[in-house]
Amino acid sequence: MSDDRDQRAGREQRDGGREQRDGGRDGDAAAPTGRDPRPRPRYGEYAPEGWVNPVPPADVAPPAGQAGPAPDGAQPAPPSASWSQPQQGQGAGGAQPYPGPPATPAALSTGRRVDRVATFVLLGLAGYNVITNIVLVSGFSRTLLSAFSAQGYPVDDFSGQAALQQAGAAIAIVSLVVFVPMLVLTLRRLRAGKLTFWVPLAAGAVVTIVQMVLVLSVFLGDPAFVQSFLDSARPAS
Repeated sequence: MSDDRDQRAGREQRDGGREQRDGGRDGDAAAPTGRDPRPRPRYGEYAPEGWVNPVPPADVAPPAGQAGPAPDGAQPAPPSASWSQPQQGQGAGGAQPYPGPPATPAALSTGRRVDRVATFVLLGLAGYNVITNIVLVSGFSRTLLSAFSAQGYPVDDFSGQAALQQAGAAIAIVSLVVFVPMLVLTLRRLRAGKLTFWVPLAAGAVVTIVQMVLVLSVFLGDPAFVQSFLDSARPAS
């Protein structure tokens, strides 16, 4: 019995030694394949493959929409407007804001007031003159001869009633043609705050000169009227 135990113990020792030698060979063969080629770190160990640091480095820009800390002395940038904020020029809920009371216009100086009053007076006279010339165009010759007769001028020998009537129509047309652009220019200058009274004054002077030239040319073109006028102007002997 003792011999059997000795043989069994010797066999187990031989088997254990063989397993140790085989394990050593396997470890030596696997060591080169699992060894990290990087140098061993001084502190700690390398992170596992695929690991990402959750804290971004200090020199990396923050994500879009997140502003970093402002430098010393600098004002932080205002937040960008979003779709939920009201647009510029709109109140809460998209309603237009109350514009407030209208601005009070600046008071006019004395010179501007006088200019405006004179301008409106001259405009009224010009408009009245245009209307009168248009209304009296059909009886211009008769009306003018009656006025001359009332002043003591000898009109009985005048024979140019037809030419005088044509002169009246021409005066009415000239008055209307001059009045329209004069009115437009006057209103523009009034809105711009410029000196304006001279515009209707100049237009009235132009119409008056044209009227005098047309009427005198008709009367002086009638020899009988001119002779009668000269005879009436001589002193009685």
